[in-house]
Amino acid sequence: MKRIVYFGAAALFIGTLLTSFTYDLDATGSSEKAAIDSPKGRISFRIRGTGSKNISVKIGIGSKIGYGSCCSTVSPNSTAGFSGEIGDVVYDSERKRVITKIYSGLEGQTIELKDYY
Repeated sequence: MKRIVYFGAAALFIGTLLTSFTYDLDATGSSEKAAIDSPKGRISFRIRGTGSKNISVKIGIGSKIGYGSCCSTVSPNSTAGFSGEIGDVVYDSERKRVITKIYSGLEGQTIELKDYY
């Protein structure tokens, strides 16, 4: 009878350990999967030149200044289309200056460089 009680207690203990271990793996796996499956999102927008200020600007887009895609020049009287990931920055690669951070509301909008120079 003692053996049955000890065996039952051991089985219950091992079952509890396995259940909690499996639960931890599920919780970790789910959060990692959610991070992988949820992309930032790509946004398309336009950048208009500085106009009468007559300044050409070399545009870069990346996670921070100097990273990502560089460089497309926007002439003073032109408008160019760009796209980037939400959270990245649009920067002037010559002056090492952030123009704006990409956010979801920027979709389809036009950034006026004359407002920044």
